[in-house]
Amino acid sequence: MPPKVKIPREAIIEKAFELTKEYGFEKVTARLLASELKCSTQPVFHAFRNMEELKEEVYKRTQKLFEETMLQQPFDTETPYFLSMGLKYVELAQNEKNLFHLLCMSDSGTRLESLYDLAKHVPVPIEPEVFVKTWIFTHGIATIVSTNTTNIAPGEIRQLLIEACASFKLYHNENKRGSANET
Repeated sequence: MPPKVKIPREAIIEKAFELTKEYGFEKVTARLLASELKCSTQPVFHAFRNMEELKEEVYKRTQKLFEETMLQQPFDTETPYFLSMGLKYVELAQNEKNLFHLLCMSDSGTRLESLYDLAKHVPVPIEPEVFVKTWIFTHGIATIVSTNTTNIAPGEIRQLLIEACASFKLYHNENKRGSANET
């Protein structure tokens, strides 16, 4: 009887992550993983109860990549941090389509009760209402570029995000003034 092949759990996650980037997680099977890792499927199912458990780990790895990328400081001093986050999100959606689909367009991962929960984790001072509206707009652009629905130039994306955020801020501030005048 040949010896059992020992493949570390992290190596399986990393290979599944790479395959997800290339093909999308729905195409990642135990057989494909085994073939890529040059082993039988036994090490995969020794490390994970099922493919759904592995998918959760790939989701976490994807989430970490997005967070690390989006939270990086802007390269130039002229780009506001919040705008930089949005631009990086759209860029990831465009360049890592399969990861974006896993993270943002599938039923994987954690569910937020509200988008306002997401606003609590933004490391910049911005009104939650403005953040939520701008983020929905940003996600729409990211989805468009991820699905190849429309080709939008990077400069146009930047301008759209700047104008949307400014419009949402203006609307929010006018509503605050209007409700203050009513009392």
